[in-house]
Amino acid sequence: MTKTFSLAGFAVAVLAFAASDAVNRGYDPLAETISRYVNLPHGWLVTVGLLAVAVGSAAVAVRVTGSGWGGWLLRCWAGCVLVTAVFPADPPGNWSRPSVSDGVHGVAAWVGFLALAIAIVRLTVEWRREPAWASKARGLTVLAWASSVAFVLFAVALVDKAALTHTAPLGLVERIVLALNLAWLAVAATAAKSRPSASGTMRRMTSGIAK
Repeated sequence: MTKTFSLAGFAVAVLAFAASDAVNRGYDPLAETISRYVNLPHGWLVTVGLLAVAVGSAAVAVRVTGSGWGGWLLRCWAGCVLVTAVFPADPPGNWSRPSVSDGVHGVAAWVGFLALAIAIVRLTVEWRREPAWASKARGLTVLAWASSVAFVLFAVALVDKAALTHTAPLGLVERIVLALNLAWLAVAATAAKSRPSASGTMRRMTSGIAK
């Protein structure tokens, strides 16, 4: 069930964000981040997409319960995405005087992307050692490397935008980072198996001893 929620959430998110870029002509997708599109007539698509990412990511986090602090970082990412959906970003061109909502949105987005970037590296390294993940290890590793490089470029573009130089294609880089992140999460969702509960594990151990 968690696998279905994950993949369905990511599919809805991709469709919502793609539709937002297609129907909203007011901004340049190369320059403006996805969240800024919430201020256009079809801005509800952005909110739907963010909520879908949060639901899908939370389902992956539940599915990999027991993965240590890497799993907790996945939960942090899901929670931050939910916050960005609740607190929308301001329209473009207001970087020097952001609203409270935009401030909360920006902090949550940055913390979320950072948490996920670390989680992807941590969990990929951990899972590569486990036989259960052997079939997906190569895909997870390639996506982890690609998303890490893209995240660094995203951070550079974000600093450039904050400095008001506006030379980096922040919107494009963000879309690439998000696409790679969702791809990694989707692969993790298809590969991961729900961890047994402590009570279930104890019952099996007790049964084995009894036999």
